[in-house]
Amino acid sequence: MLAFEAEIADITRQIGERFNPEQVYLFGSCAKGWAHSRSDIDLCIIMPTRDKRVLVRDMLLELNYERDVDIVVYTPEEWSKHSQDPSTFANVIRRTGVKLRG
Repeated sequence: MLAFEAEIADITRQIGERFNPEQVYLFGSCAKGWAHSRSDIDLCIIMPTRDKRVLVRDMLLELNYERDVDIVVYTPEEWSKHSQDPSTFANVIRRTGVKLRG
C-alpha cells in the first residue's frame, strides 16, 4: 500500500480529468514506502507541451491538494529517450517509481 494512497489517487484523478497526460508516475518517498507525515508527493507527468514550466504552474494552481506536490514533466519524446538511459533521472523514475496512469 502506498503512503497517502487516497490523496495520490485524488490528485492523479484531477490531473487526468484536467490535463489528460499520457502517463503519470509516483516517485520518491511515497513510492518507496518511506514517507512520513511531512513528506511531499512527487509526480512525473508525461505529456506533450511546449512549455513545461507553464504546465507545472497551471497544474499546481488548478489542482486541489493539501500536501505539498512536486511535479516533473517530460514530453513523450524526452521520456522515450531519457527513461532508457541509465544515467538519467527519468530512468530512475521509470525503474523505481509507481505507474499511476498510462
